[in-house]
Amino acid sequence: MNTSRQIEYRVTLARVTRAEWTKLRSLRSTWWLLGVVAAISIGIGGVVGWAYEQQIVDGEVIATPAETVGRTFIVLELLGLVIGVLGALQMSAEYRSGSIRASLAAVPRRLLLLGAKALAFTALTLPVMVAVCFVTYLTTVAFAPSAATTLSDPGVARAVLAAGTYPVGLGLLGLAFGTLIRHTAGAITAFVGLLLIAPAMMMALPNAVQDHLAPYQPVLAGQAMFILNAGNAEFEVLSPSVGALTLAGWVVVVLGAAAAVLHRRDA
Repeated sequence: MNTSRQIEYRVTLARVTRAEWTKLRSLRSTWWLLGVVAAISIGIGGVVGWAYEQQIVDGEVIATPAETVGRTFIVLELLGLVIGVLGALQMSAEYRSGSIRASLAAVPRRLLLLGAKALAFTALTLPVMVAVCFVTYLTTVAFAPSAATTLSDPGVARAVLAAGTYPVGLGLLGLAFGTLIRHTAGAITAFVGLLLIAPAMMMALPNAVQDHLAPYQPVLAGQAMFILNAGNAEFEVLSPSVGALTLAGWVVVVLGAAAAVLHRRDA
């Protein structure tokens, strides 16, 4: 067995993922961004819970598990944007610093490198976001005791868990755009455009077209994952399972495009 084959044999997905995990975890910006996400989510959860309690006591709203969960995660789109920026930075920062050349020299199989980055990103952010969402929910209900909602209520624990996975899906989209565009500002602009600008432009389409396309946007598909009572929504909402599959489909398609581009171009 020649030297090149020995090197290729040793570069496994597990080893590359471990290296990417170490790289991502050692960056100070990673923990700053995750810390900001946690502080914003839990802090706003407390404020929302306090305001919710006043409305319940004053008789302005009727407390239900669906209403409580919906109010708890009112800020989740903002958190998804922050996690998306973190995902974009995971690849675009390497292009900016030039370290991508060293990464590709160490891992010549480019698709393996991208897959390892996606796995490391998911392994780091998923448990953090799930924990943040559970703490945010508990903070909200602590400030709104009259809501009388607990994790044992039907669908609540599932919705909170789904809320934690939603920003991770957006983060993987950010990673894909960072790989496609290679420039941090451009990647973030494209990511925000997909999430915010494209849905706004869709408003110019006929209502019949909007009704069929809107639920399959990444943001609305992600929201469907943790909405408990879709019947009260102002727009058509997918079921939680279809919403999860739709968001996963977006991730697969955009990451697939990123993998194809990364495979063909120079560093």
